[in-house]
Amino acid sequence: MSKTVAKAVHVLEELARSPRSLADLARELDVHGSTALRMLQPLVEAGLIAKGSDGRYRLGLRLAEWGQQVLDDLDLRTAARPHLVALAESARATVHLSQLLDDQIVYVDKIEGAATIRTWSRIGRAVPLHTAAAAKAILAGLPPARRDRLLAGHDFTRYTERTITDPRAFRGHLAEVARAGYGTDRAEFEPLVHCLGVAVPGPVDAAVSVTVVRAEPGSDEALLAGLRDAVAAIAAELGHPRRGER
Repeated sequence: MSKTVAKAVHVLEELARSPRSLADLARELDVHGSTALRMLQPLVEAGLIAKGSDGRYRLGLRLAEWGQQVLDDLDLRTAARPHLVALAESARATVHLSQLLDDQIVYVDKIEGAATIRTWSRIGRAVPLHTAAAAKAILAGLPPARRDRLLAGHDFTRYTERTITDPRAFRGHLAEVARAGYGTDRAEFEPLVHCLGVAVPGPVDAAVSVTVVRAEPGSDEALLAGLRDAVAAIAAELGHPRRGER
């Protein structure tokens, strides 16, 4: 990658975190302000970034357009969407579709349920590997070498008192996930938030998860039943036979 392209990518990554002033970006790029301005101008003209009325730069709508096109082109998302909507309505929960893409697990779709709170997740955002139920479900089903590559160097940050921060303990936890057939996030990333995740059968390296607040005792069984039905329906849409149809 050329230095110019690398710096442009760096600008986009910084603006993805938060809007920045010209001075902030110049410091990040370690260049003079006038040089930073010349670097930013082509990105502004292309619509990849935009300058707000406050003088700060932010990501442009062109990127949103491209990102939406990428998501629309994913056969998985298209096949899953009606089943995610149905699950969100029946469970009255937020439903996520996550997929392993380019060595990163990301949210590729999200349906807000009727009874929910705003969550941290966003379409296109990376899924926290060591806390998210969907990430655990995907990781548990990967070949060991690929799983180890994804976890190598991963920062096991503590988000709540329930977060698993020890890599060895997390690998043991993944073995439990594999045996159970589903992953959990019991307030491990956000307090009070409870998630269950089930991997989609087949080669898509994806999982569906349901998110509720303050899960009632015994509620997992009902949530899992609906979740597994949705996953089986998605797999069937993708050509993966249901049990008994092989």
